[in-house]
Amino acid sequence: MVKNSTWALWHWCWCILIAALNTSRGEKFILGYITGSQRRPGDLNYQKPGIVISGAISMAVEEVNEKLLGPMGHSLEFVVAETYGQEEVSIRQVASLWAANVSAFIGPQETCVHEGRMAAAFNLPMISYYCRDVASSNKRVYATFARTRPSDIDISRSVVAVLTHFDFMHIAVVYLKAPNHDFSRLAFAIITAANEKKIVIRTVQVYRQPYYYGDIPENFTRNPFMDIVRETYKDTRIYVSVGYYHDHIGLMQALDAMKLLDSGEYAAIGVDVEKYEPDEAIRYLTGPLRKEPGPRVPKAFRSYLAVAPSPAPSYPAFAREVNRRLQMPPFSFTNPLLALGGGKVIPVEAAWLHDAVWVYARALADVLHIGENPRDGRAIAIRMRNTTYRSVMGYWIHMDENGDAEGNYTLLAVDATRPAGLYPLAVLHKTAPEIRFIREMKWPGGRVPLSEPPCGFRGEKCVSHVGAWALGASGGTLALLALAALALYRGWRYEQELDSLLWKIDFRDLHLPDEDQRTNKMNSSAGVNTNSNNAIGNNEKSGGSTGGARSSQVSLSSNPDLDFRYSAIFTEVAFYRGRLLAVKRVRRNHIDISREIKKELKIMRDLQHDNVNGFVGACIEPPNVCALSEYCTRGSLKDILENEDIKLDNMFIASLVGDIIRGMIFIHESPLQYHGSLRPSNCLVDARWVVKLADFGLREFRRGEVPPSDPNALRSHIDSLAYLSPELLRFAGWGKDCFPTSLDVRSGSAPADVYAFALLLYELHTRRGPFGADALPPPALLRRLAHPHPAPYRPPLEDLTGRFDCVRECCAECWAEEPAQRPDFKAIRTRLRPLRKGMKPNIFDNMIAMMEKYANNLEALVDERTDQLQEEKKKTEALLEEMLPAPVAEQLKRGRRVLPESYDSVTIYFSDIVGFTAMSAESTPLQVVDFLNDLYTCFDSILENFDVYKVETIGDAYMVVSGLPIRNGILHAGEVASMALALLAATRAFRVRHRPEHRMLLRVGIHSGPVCAGVVGLKMPRYCLFGDTVNTASRFESTGVPLKIHCSAACKAFLDQLGGYILEERGIVSMKGKRDQVTWWLRGEEPSAAAARARRRAHAKGLPPADTRDQRHQDRRGQRSSMKSRNWKNQVGGLHRCCSLESPKKLRFASGNHLESYTDNVLHHRSDEYLMEVVGEAQRPELLEAPLREHASVSCPIIEQRCDIRLVVNCHDPAGIPLLADA
Repeated sequence: MVKNSTWALWHWCWCILIAALNTSRGEKFILGYITGSQRRPGDLNYQKPGIVISGAISMAVEEVNEKLLGPMGHSLEFVVAETYGQEEVSIRQVASLWAANVSAFIGPQETCVHEGRMAAAFNLPMISYYCRDVASSNKRVYATFARTRPSDIDISRSVVAVLTHFDFMHIAVVYLKAPNHDFSRLAFAIITAANEKKIVIRTVQVYRQPYYYGDIPENFTRNPFMDIVRETYKDTRIYVSVGYYHDHIGLMQALDAMKLLDSGEYAAIGVDVEKYEPDEAIRYLTGPLRKEPGPRVPKAFRSYLAVAPSPAPSYPAFAREVNRRLQMPPFSFTNPLLALGGGKVIPVEAAWLHDAVWVYARALADVLHIGENPRDGRAIAIRMRNTTYRSVMGYWIHMDENGDAEGNYTLLAVDATRPAGLYPLAVLHKTAPEIRFIREMKWPGGRVPLSEPPCGFRGEKCVSHVGAWALGASGGTLALLALAALALYRGWRYEQELDSLLWKIDFRDLHLPDEDQRTNKMNSSAGVNTNSNNAIGNNEKSGGSTGGARSSQVSLSSNPDLDFRYSAIFTEVAFYRGRLLAVKRVRRNHIDISREIKKELKIMRDLQHDNVNGFVGACIEPPNVCALSEYCTRGSLKDILENEDIKLDNMFIASLVGDIIRGMIFIHESPLQYHGSLRPSNCLVDARWVVKLADFGLREFRRGEVPPSDPNALRSHIDSLAYLSPELLRFAGWGKDCFPTSLDVRSGSAPADVYAFALLLYELHTRRGPFGADALPPPALLRRLAHPHPAPYRPPLEDLTGRFDCVRECCAECWAEEPAQRPDFKAIRTRLRPLRKGMKPNIFDNMIAMMEKYANNLEALVDERTDQLQEEKKKTEALLEEMLPAPVAEQLKRGRRVLPESYDSVTIYFSDIVGFTAMSAESTPLQVVDFLNDLYTCFDSILENFDVYKVETIGDAYMVVSGLPIRNGILHAGEVASMALALLAATRAFRVRHRPEHRMLLRVGIHSGPVCAGVVGLKMPRYCLFGDTVNTASRFESTGVPLKIHCSAACKAFLDQLGGYILEERGIVSMKGKRDQVTWWLRGEEPSAAAARARRRAHAKGLPPADTRDQRHQDRRGQRSSMKSRNWKNQVGGLHRCCSLESPKKLRFASGNHLESYTDNVLHHRSDEYLMEVVGEAQRPELLEAPLREHASVSCPIIEQRCDIRLVVNCHDPAGIPLLADA
């Protein structure tokens, strides 16, 4: 017994020790409870949901500590953060809770869009029990967010499932949007889900105030659905109402008042976000203000379905516990009804709040169990997703991969077997089948309402077909009558056209040439051929004919003048109404105009094509029976082939062949169907070298024509039979041993035309006749062609050697003995396409294209030479402008005399190099030249930045003037003074190339006064200055001292007016030839004044300020001096005056730090006013040590390759030291 008691004692001691150790290791986790349970002063609308649900969090925390975290040695607490129903306060509370080091957020009460992103940024889990925003389901943004209240997407899926089940594919959406009663997000979620299922939203309506149903005078609002239904009932049959349950009563009342529910054609689906209460089923028909429904409400609700959260079996006990805990700390909310045994109505949000605490606690326990960081919000959020938990409401809830709790919804409807109210009809599930019915739905009318009437909402789908059929029948009858009338009219009109004889021409209306003229033209033709379509075809003079027989030769003259062309024609032609026509005689004694002949002549007159010779008309009075057609001035192909002066190249042949093919395709597709007489003499050529086919058709008109009686004409006729195909020759009797009794061959076919075309193609390439030079005599040839045995006789293909392969192949196919084996003309066009590759449709267009190409090349060549000439002219003009002022050079170029001109006030600059004579004596001439070139190139580059003109250099003397020929007021003194300071600064930095240790000393004198200027001489003209001012300026230079600027009193007066210049009185100086004068030293220029003058110069030149000019690197050449105004200076391609003839490098000034390496210590006392900056193409900070050219200047430190020289005024230091002229 003692032993057992001892063991028990040790057991309890170990338990206490283990518990103590666990307690020492346990953590305390704090929840930040974000809720709204109070109102701000003056706010009477906020509903304070926190005062009825907050007890759930106390209950849940206690249960978690007791059942889950407590046994693990940890604890859970919560702190309350009040939001007053305002989002801004809610956001601040989230930040405050994070600063208080909470472990997780429970809430918030209102929206969660911004709070959820803050929680993700703080890496703290946030479990919402109230938020339904769809956006928070995006885990890429809301990584730590979860919610126990189903989202709008979840309930919208259930609504759409109901719609699709009943085939409600056309709906109207009505939702409530009022302060503190906003269902717009849920409504748009339903609309989005419906659109995904191809459900048509007919209309979307909004009502702005909840409807509290009641037929009593104290009713809060008028029914807002009356107006909505009145506006929409014609365009919809199914209404989806999103709002409170008592709002749906108003919708059904409105539908019933409009008598829309009696026939069962209309229905409504109400969406309720509050859970269904089975014990209060009648309230869905009575509303909050009544105890019994109205008399017509139960009948109206037969066409009503409701989607609501499923009821909670254990919710009453949970509600009582929440009521009890609301009165306990930390909330201590009073309950006035407690004394009467009542309690507050606990909404479903309390259950979601309870579930939120447990969802977090379970995820936290899992994280602690596997040893992860319990403060990592993302790790805890991952543990909350894809889990299933049992809700305090008594059923299981699944939380999906987005951390959204999937709600349980029930489909409600009235039940005729039970008391008035809504009762479960079906349960909605996430898996198929989505709707599981508990009982059968009894619809009014015995069937499910159609979302769209069979005839459409406006009857647009059920238009009476009887009327359409009647209209169609009558329309068809009228159409048939119209077609019959049209056919009769066309037949009548056709007969009228046949009877009108539009083709008939009176032979007396023709004007033929007289006999003398015909005789002269016949005598002028020698060695001509005798068969052409433009000929009359015989040498007989017919009785009564005014035109006799003549040769068929056609002149190839291309003169467009009709009189001249007429005088060179050897065929029978005539003028008819101003048109020159060819006359084709028909050897018939009489002719009867039958219907067939009328039709034939009408068809011939209607045929119009570019490659068909137009038929004009016919004369039918014997003996002048003839056909009239358009006249072609260049004769026929036979004339061209027999004229050796005409050379046929590939382009020529290809153009002629293409014209023939196009004409034959047109004839074969016309009512004529075939040509029947295709040969070179029937292929005429007009003035544009376009082939036109002739002598086709008119078979009935020429039937019975007698053979020609003239032997030459008969021989020509027999020769033309060689172009007939073998089957036609056999049909004409040439296959027999005897001579045919008749020479009339009037039949033809399309394959026979193909055969004749191959002979014509062969003749075009060989120019030796259709069967070559060794062909048999005509009668023997015709008999041989008609006999296919032992082998068909064809022209030798060896003569086509060297021609296109497609020509030989095409000829061989077209000469097939069987007509069916011969290709048609469209196939021939395809086979001969290589002939015309890259060519125009006809020879004339090809010639025009060649001429245009040559003209274009010539134009380009002329443009190129003109550009070169202009470039040289620009160079010459630029060089002239470098030697003379631009206005003076312009007058000289125009050949005008330059008149001398006097100027009242200019400023002249003279400078000289001290010790130049001694240095020249010690240097070679080439070294002296290089030295002066380096120095003056440097000086010239600086002059470009001032309104000055370089007059001349004589040895080491340098002369510059400002104020002429374009006057600039008194600015000339300032321009010369600033230039002199810049030149003096450059001189200090200058190094003599061959004597780098030698320091160059410059002596400067400036003076202002009147001068006279003009051009002197014709050879090498110079622009010279005359007057005492020039001599005085020279005296100021000669009486000055090195490295100083000697200034006269006149110039000093101008500088004082301008301001900004620093001068020092020198005293009285005696000058040769001048009286004693008081002179001055120019010491420098104030920075502000220098900057202002620099900006003025830049503005005058059209350039940006100096500070922006460096960044843009633009070579803008404006007016460089008074000599070079924009009106005179050629801005394009001119020789820049900073380019010397020896070293044409573009210059820019060097920066101050670069310049100091070449200057004496005295330069350290100068301002940065005129320091020079190097801005090159590659932006190199260092200076070039040697240019590319052998004799290029390396003495001036401001020279760099490919740079433009410009003056940069540094204004960054307004207190800079003035630039001094001497140390």
